[in-house]
Amino acid sequence: MKKTGKILIYVLCLTLVLSIVAGCGKTGQQGQEKPDAGEQPKEEKKVWVVGTSPDYPPFEFVDDKGNFAGFDMDLIQEVGKRLGVEVKIEPLEFESLIASLKQGKIDAIIACMSPDEERLKEVDFTKPYYKTKHGILAKPDGKAEIKELSDVLKYEFGVQTGTTMATWAKGQIDAGAVKESQVKYYTDANAGALDVKQGRLGAFVVDLPVAYEKAKELELKVALETVLEKDEDPGIVLQKGSTEMIEKLNKIIDEMMADGTVKEFEDKWFKQ
Repeated sequence: MKKTGKILIYVLCLTLVLSIVAGCGKTGQQGQEKPDAGEQPKEEKKVWVVGTSPDYPPFEFVDDKGNFAGFDMDLIQEVGKRLGVEVKIEPLEFESLIASLKQGKIDAIIACMSPDEERLKEVDFTKPYYKTKHGILAKPDGKAEIKELSDVLKYEFGVQTGTTMATWAKGQIDAGAVKESQVKYYTDANAGALDVKQGRLGAFVVDLPVAYEKAKELELKVALETVLEKDEDPGIVLQKGSTEMIEKLNKIIDEMMADGTVKEFEDKWFKQ
């Protein structure tokens, strides 16, 4: 019995020692800093998911090799490099971009998107990275005679949904300058340009570089270069309240303007 009692004492002591050691080990682990749920290990390069609508050459499109290409794509890759992040492009329809940003499905937007009153209620914009001009696409042998912007309102014309051109068109409808039935809306700018080619539209209002790209591709003409009233220039778009990141991006945009990088991209994609 005494021997058995001694054995039990030894077992209990050993168990107690092991428990203390194990407890010390656990305390040591708890004392270590844990990364936040969304934080990646420092040795990994952070991925910045940027949404775009790749149906808008020469700003953003998919080239013959299946790669995202265009002015916006070159610009955002350079911004990512200077920011120290890897840029992953997420293709989406233009109208779904802001909703996807607000839901956290993407981190930013670059899609030749300009701020307006409604958008500024939902998201933040950087300073502009491009000076906006618009072009009126028409068929060379078509009936539409367009010498000034108001001439567009005499015909059926198209705009891309969710764009500042669509906002302008709605303003013309509200002002009674054009009938609602005359304005056709397209989720894809390519479809609008094609309808001009097929004679189903008198004109298509679009950003000027896109107008020249489509004119060359579809044998159309840019009937007019113009600037829409109350239009703004495009910026990179972030979630509401991204003050610190907006400041960083604004500084990078300033640097790229100053060192000629933006002009280099403009010359590459917009020179006719």
